[in-house]
Amino acid sequence: MSGRVGDLSPDQAATLDALRTAVDDILRPDHDDYFLLRYLRAAYLRTYNARNRVSILRTSIFWRKQMDVEFLREDYEPPDVIKRYFPGGLVGHDKEGCPLWIVPFGRMDIKGLFHSVKKSEFIKHFVHLLEKSEVDMKDQSEKLGKVIEMHSVIFDMENFTMKQLAWKPAVDMITQLVAICEDNYPERLKKIYVINASKIFPLAYALVKPVLSEETAKKVHVYVKETWKSAVMEDIDPIELPSHWGGTKVDQDGDPRCSIIIGTGGFVPCSYYTAPSRRLSAAENLKKVVIEKKSLFPVELKIEEAGSVIRWEFQTECYDIGFGVFFRPNQEESTPGGSQDQDEELISVQRVNCQLVPEDGVVSCEKPGTYILTFDNSFSWCRSKKLMYQVHILPPSSSSQENKPYT
Repeated sequence: MSGRVGDLSPDQAATLDALRTAVDDILRPDHDDYFLLRYLRAAYLRTYNARNRVSILRTSIFWRKQMDVEFLREDYEPPDVIKRYFPGGLVGHDKEGCPLWIVPFGRMDIKGLFHSVKKSEFIKHFVHLLEKSEVDMKDQSEKLGKVIEMHSVIFDMENFTMKQLAWKPAVDMITQLVAICEDNYPERLKKIYVINASKIFPLAYALVKPVLSEETAKKVHVYVKETWKSAVMEDIDPIELPSHWGGTKVDQDGDPRCSIIIGTGGFVPCSYYTAPSRRLSAAENLKKVVIEKKSLFPVELKIEEAGSVIRWEFQTECYDIGFGVFFRPNQEESTPGGSQDQDEELISVQRVNCQLVPEDGVVSCEKPGTYILTFDNSFSWCRSKKLMYQVHILPPSSSSQENKPYT
């Protein structure tokens, strides 16, 4: 059995019912069997047990709340530099009606974008695009009278150089975006066409492949030079493709790349650069601390109102640092610098290259208690780290007011 609606074995149907019961407290009306089965298929392919199946779904729904996905889908407006230089767009549909994206990845200036916007803005725009695809699938389902639940992507690697991924923050960001897709949009990918791949593409792909599930990796098809056209045309009608990519479509200006709907990328002018290191070091309420080798530095925040929002931005002078966020309920005694074993993990500790690009983020506080921002240097046996950081707390009733600095 395929594990899809209408093609379930008795065991699969029982597993679906068990999952629905286990997460009934967080399900919404649009979380139908198609939604649940995508997570189940993903969990099965990763050989997760029953507890982990529930965990990945709860974690994903929590992530959607933290990201405020509804806002990103309906009202998000990206910065001008993202609009102009983030490559890609939803161009049409394949022969089965699934959304088709084209991403001229070889023309992407990741370093320039990072110097122009915060990393969080980069991620918000990416999620906005994923949600745009979700909306299109729903529209196509209603239009065609059948369920459309997958999309395909053409990655054009023309002009790609290893310099674009030789910068560590670029690799980190690409792998983070892949992880977002794998964890929160499971079983949405139908096929990836990597076209105009050069001899160096396998080196670049090797950096990303470890975070791909085995099933996702099977959906990646790589073509060199002109060999891709016949393969693409088997699945996609020429009328759905811009003429630059072998189709017949042009935009209203006669542009063969359809640049109105497909961002073309390109080098970001230095006039957009925000000099992130200077921005952070000159910020008000900036705190500085030295984190000794083999040690942690917790920042504990007492939150009294549910719905409050914590924002942070930080940077180290020379080396990377680990960072995570934990929650401790009010009834438990807070011990500064104590063990995290009893704390609820909200954001797992991961090493970030914030010596190159400032790290920023946000967490929504669903309940009162102590929220702990943990800076982790326990992995370093030789070096202390000089950290600059700022934290702001936004009350739930003050979404339009200025952030309240943590002191």
